[in-house]
Amino acid sequence: MRLATRCPHLPSTAEALIRVFVPTPRPGASISIRRKLPISTLAVFHTRHASSFANARGTRSSQPLQSNRQPSNEPIRDEGIAVREIQIVNDDKSLRPTQSLQGALASIDRSTYFIIQVGDKVHPRYAETPRPEAGAPDTRPRIPVCKIVDKRSFRLSQAEKRKPKKNAALLTKQIELNWAISQHDLNHRLDRLKEFLNQGKRVEVVFGRKRKGWMQRKDVTEQEAHALLHQIREAVKTVEGSNEWQKMNGQVRGALVVFFEAKKDKP
Repeated sequence: MRLATRCPHLPSTAEALIRVFVPTPRPGASISIRRKLPISTLAVFHTRHASSFANARGTRSSQPLQSNRQPSNEPIRDEGIAVREIQIVNDDKSLRPTQSLQGALASIDRSTYFIIQVGDKVHPRYAETPRPEAGAPDTRPRIPVCKIVDKRSFRLSQAEKRKPKKNAALLTKQIELNWAISQHDLNHRLDRLKEFLNQGKRVEVVFGRKRKGWMQRKDVTEQEAHALLHQIREAVKTVEGSNEWQKMNGQVRGALVVFFEAKKDKP
């Protein structure tokens, strides 16, 4: 069946909608199909959406970009140094000429080495500039002083630094004596003293209990008391590297503390 041709006098769908919803203009007036919204409606729209956009933009700009920086307790290294020029310090403490950071990084095997910042100094270009007067801040430009370090050694040293420090109190032992101690008991205490020193601990030899004050003297003479101290010191000398690290505190034949310690590098 042959389709009927569209009659030219019949309006299109768009024309029909315009005729329905748009008022017929007065003669001489221009036709506008945009519907004008009330001013109050436009103001509300502008206030709400403009503030939303501004907040969104402000939120984005106020947040710094996230970067893969090393922990703050570690030395600044590689691109974290964030300057154009550096000076490398050699193992013998001599300084290399000023060079670009990128050039220094390109010159090393980055799978094996880091460049870390170990300090800073006045830039060589301004080294001849007169120093400021005493008390005035030094405003001369400075340059980072850096060092090339092995990654493995660096990480081991950082891990060692992060280990909790040993409490010195836990490494100190006390041995209590009295001035009239028998030789048998003294030999036993001296064995304990040497055992602690061999373990790398400090030892306090205490004459007289702190709670009870002075111990009974039992006719111990000044000479006998010093002979006892001499015997203790001689026993300490048999432990290599041990010594009396602090002046004894107290009174001979009374309350007294003698301080001994082992060699620093003992386990």
